[in-house]
Amino acid sequence: MARAPDNIKSINGSKETIKLAIRITDLWFVGTPNRSEQAEMIIIDSHGDAIHVVCKQDQLKSWKADLMENYTYVMHNFKVMKNDGQFRICDHQYKLVFTGVTVVRQSDLEDLPFKKYKFADFTNVIVGLFQPELLVGKFSCNLFN
Repeated sequence: MARAPDNIKSINGSKETIKLAIRITDLWFVGTPNRSEQAEMIIIDSHGDAIHVVCKQDQLKSWKADLMENYTYVMHNFKVMKNDGQFRICDHQYKLVFTGVTVVRQSDLEDLPFKKYKFADFTNVIVGLFQPELLVGKFSCNLFN
């Protein structure tokens, strides 16, 4: 019998054999194409919980053509790392990093939600009850000004 998928909420750094049934809600590439590039993504599980995932340059060649936004996958064998950078994409205290043994298999999982928005109450923002290191919203940069 196949093992049931883990929940993103249960990721606590204590085990590395995590199996997730997920949807990639956001996927972007950082770096210079054909030089140093990595994929970063936000994935969600059936409960709508999200976590940040990184596929570094050495693993990206294997997976770049297979990873697509809004598709569903079963993924396992990640490296679990503290999500303690200067800026965080998700509020989960851990992030996942692809390794040489990470497995990604596209799967038709219709019950997985699409993006789940978690809006902050405006009064909490005014009084400063928010996480300043958590990136939110859309950011754009005009390089031709």
